[in-house]
Amino acid sequence: MKKRNSISTVLMICITILMASHHQATAQQSDRKVRIARLEIYPEYVEAYNAALAEHAKTAVRAEPGVLALQAVYDKAHPAQVTVLEIYASENAYQAHLKAPHFLKYKNDTLKMVKSLELIETEPIAIEIKPEMSGNNDQ
Repeated sequence: MKKRNSISTVLMICITILMASHHQATAQQSDRKVRIARLEIYPEYVEAYNAALAEHAKTAVRAEPGVLALQAVYDKAHPAQVTVLEIYASENAYQAHLKAPHFLKYKNDTLKMVKSLELIETEPIAIEIKPEMSGNNDQ
């Protein structure tokens, strides 16, 4: 379980890359929905699942203003164990995400690949990152 916790910590750090370039009021930040999804993928689908998840995350962040970040990693020792850190602008943004065509496609296409799914609601303690890590140095 300690290895999974360290993966979650790494995800929390990675997500700040997207957030570092956006300075929003504290009230807006308190409305954010932050959660972790822990998945176990059937071994025969790991490669296909990872490709589908990567495409979904890219599309969601690009197309949905309320999806602030989707960061996904797998455990090197257990590649079928995937952890996703999700950050949404609000509960409404999350609900809109669940109805987005690209999310529904991802969900339907990967349904048979997922052995188990655990969704964990979280509250960030600290999300800090160096500005040069954001990939958005022109601001």
